[in-house]
Amino acid sequence: MIMKVFYPCTIKKEDNLYYVKFLDFPDCFTDGDTMEEAVRNAKDVLEGVTFSYLKNNKPLPEASYSENISDVVYIDLWLDLLQDKVNNQSIKKTLTIPKWLNDLAEEQSANFSAILQLGLKEYLGIK
Repeated sequence: MIMKVFYPCTIKKEDNLYYVKFLDFPDCFTDGDTMEEAVRNAKDVLEGVTFSYLKNNKPLPEASYSENISDVVYIDLWLDLLQDKVNNQSIKKTLTIPKWLNDLAEEQSANFSAILQLGLKEYLGIK
């Protein structure tokens, strides 16, 4: 996977606000009171949208580039770090165990999530 990409966005100042719109993600936009805040918000919203794409196995658009576009800012994105977040995201599982086992485990202040992870890794042969 490509480690770092740069997605272009436009930043326009209107009515004392800086409006950001991404060229490759039509529904990805934000704003800020200052240029610096708008760029920070642009990075946040781009990471959020990209995270959603990766989580849903939706292909990311190719980052566009054109020398003819003026007033374009490129926002960097580390795709491998976002993919790691998607892969390591915790999910909630509901399960059933016998009451006596639950009682014993609670007496020992057992961390059910950690024990389930260890047990699944052992069962699957993952070290």
